Amino acid sequence: MTKPRFILTLIFGLMLTVVSQSAAHADPHPHIGVAYDIGGLGDHSLNDAVSAGFLSAKKRIDFTLESTVTIGSESDRQARIVSLVKKNCDLVLVVGSQYASALKSVAAQFPDRKFAIINDGSVGLRNVSSLVFAENQGGYLAGATAALISKSAKIGIITSIAQSKDFDNGFAMGAKAVNKNITINSKYANDSVASVAKQMITDGVDVIFTTTTGSDVDLLNVVASANKSGKLINLIGLEPEQYATLSATTKKYLVASVVKRLDVAVVDLVSELSVGNTLSDILNPENGVSGRSYGIFDKGIEISLWSSDVAKMKKQINLLAKKAAKLST
Repeated sequence: MTKPRFILTLIFGLMLTVVSQSAAHADPHPHIGVAYDIGGLGDHSLNDAVSAGFLSAKKRIDFTLESTVTIGSESDRQARIVSLVKKNCDLVLVVGSQYASALKSVAAQFPDRKFAIINDGSVGLRNVSSLVFAENQGGYLAGATAALISKSAKIGIITSIAQSKDFDNGFAMGAKAVNKNITINSKYANDSVASVAKQMITDGVDVIFTTTTGSDVDLLNVVASANKSGKLINLIGLEPEQYATLSATTKKYLVASVVKRLDVAVVDLVSELSVGNTLSDILNPENGVSGRSYGIFDKGIEISLWSSDVAKMKKQINLLAKKAAKLST
């Protein structure tokens, strides 16, 4: 995106608690494998965000990187992970929840090898670190921002049925923190996000937050069309899951984006690996899931304010972000 962004800067002390599994096996020059999702680099989404993390880590940590890209089938995902294991990688990172099933199978076959999965918290194995993000905090930021800029006091959130309710719950909490009487329209979209948004606009919603993955070009076109007809409709997006080709017509309607900082998590992972640690905070004791959850405090969740008008509300949003940061991760 070429549109200027105003990054909301939050000043918090870092709250990172690293649980070391075996510092005795520290390797200052780790060999890391990464299995990218479909499309590989250049996807303007999760793959690129992970790559940015490796590039950042490379500036201060000496490591080598092996990479592979899946074609998408379950068997191919498993084969990609195994290929990296056979290259004697000290750790294999897989990108995205679509790898969860394949990783669970392969990691069980190689219990003495280290694995990690980013943006998924469903694999409960001792040798797998899950790098996840506080979606309730991101939802809170979006809800608060939407409530601040809404003129109709009607805002909407569109999620996927496969996602947790964390975005929805956080969105409602953030919105109500600004306006307890605000109306929140929450919908799932499995196919056409644009059609769901169109109905929301018909129902009087004037700010929409969408968390669905993939291109939001059609959605932007719906919003642009509504604005052209005289309605004032704004959109809040989610990075890096979404990508958009912004035109001169549509870019002014994307006023903010909640950002999951996958790059921050990757740098953290590489840094700890180089001193013999793994990220193994307990995330879900019932399912045996461990790793690290990233929120506002540790700069894993941010909001980018694309609109200069919304950027003027930065102080208000910053205060609300401090409340969001207190939500459990």
